[in-house]
Amino acid sequence: MPTASPKKKIWEIQGWDSTTLLFQYTLGAGQINESRMAELLRALTAKISLNEQEIISSYVKKGTQAHQDHLQVQRLNGNTFQLSCGTNPYVTATIRCV
Repeated sequence: MPTASPKKKIWEIQGWDSTTLLFQYTLGAGQINESRMAELLRALTAKISLNEQEIISSYVKKGTQAHQDHLQVQRLNGNTFQLSCGTNPYVTATIRCV
């Protein structure tokens, strides 16, 4: 009796502007861990949607007057594991089995 081959896990990274897909990339799930993926999402979000001042204000100490949460990464609840950064445009990373 043949056995089903194990499914490979990938990260699917997508950049969105509202409902328009700006870009899409895939990486093997073993190539990058969750904390590095969060940093990658911050970098991509900054690149596609923020000016220099907004990037700087995202990195200053929380609780200060200058701080803004433009680059906060959130875990989204649902049927799949997903991270999201930004409001619009925004970037997501989802674990998929292929």
